[in-house]
Amino acid sequence: MTKFELNLRERNISKEKLLEDLKKVATLISQETVTAVLYSQKGKFGVNTFLRRFGSWNKALEACGLKVVLTLNNKEEALFENLANIWQQLGRQPVGKDLDKAKAAGNSKFSLGTYEKRFGSWNKALQAFIDYINESSENKNAVVASAQIKQKAGKAQRISRKINWRLRATVLIRDNCICKMCGTSPAKDPSVVLHVDHIKPWSKGGETELDNLRTLCSVCNIGRSNAV
Repeated sequence: MTKFELNLRERNISKEKLLEDLKKVATLISQETVTAVLYSQKGKFGVNTFLRRFGSWNKALEACGLKVVLTLNNKEEALFENLANIWQQLGRQPVGKDLDKAKAAGNSKFSLGTYEKRFGSWNKALQAFIDYINESSENKNAVVASAQIKQKAGKAQRISRKINWRLRATVLIRDNCICKMCGTSPAKDPSVVLHVDHIKPWSKGGETELDNLRTLCSVCNIGRSNAV
């Protein structure tokens, strides 16, 4: 008679234990990174467990000190973040040739051809970028609303002070990359560096939300910091 044995997976696995096994697999295959597919073949735990605990496979790799894998999805995000950086440097919406100039100067990670290949054309790349930024703003508003509801319910919870690149890009584009105090912009003076600043300081209860953020040049922002 065949003997059946029950093999149940562990539940409530700690992040430390997950990362330990991920490092073990990396050592086993002698690689500086581990793909989710490879881990599913050689690892002890399920890939979905990592996704639930860390939010994404790349975040698990980062927590483990391993090299992040550039998948199709996060390659798009890398392209968008790069575009946001160029937009901020120029102080205006980039045109296609700006990418190749920035690439040649070492200020862009990607060329115009990379965007055209990925999205079909430069105009489609710009539209995809704006759609992504708008979607991120909607998600951010939902997070803010949720936090406010919890605060009203008596649960102390604040949104992080850190302004991520997507929210920064949203503010800069909304403000046309112009300092809200002195009116200067990289489009007028390439030496201008723009910051995104909390109108009501975070340290005094101001939240990291669109209505409490504005574009300032580095000079005005530093001057304001000294005055606070």
